[in-house]
Amino acid sequence: MTTLTAQTLVMAVQAVDAEIRRITESAGGDIAELEPDEQELLLAFSQAATELKVVYLELTLSAPGIPPYDQLVRRKDGTRS
Repeated sequence: MTTLTAQTLVMAVQAVDAEIRRITESAGGDIAELEPDEQELLLAFSQAATELKVVYLELTLSAPGIPPYDQLVRRKDGTRS
């Protein structure tokens, strides 16, 4: 597996989170309103977010100075933890 810097991983987590929010907000929060291609894209980004979260949480064990994962992503109400 390729090694990423903490900064790159932080940026990847934030970018994927932003894209998930963009897609979801384009349907007014109702993902059933998305076109099938958009639903597939949302699923792909959601899967990527899950993988990134696992890697990020593993990184926090060896790089204690990085921000907590919950500070990188927005909650459903649009705020950060």
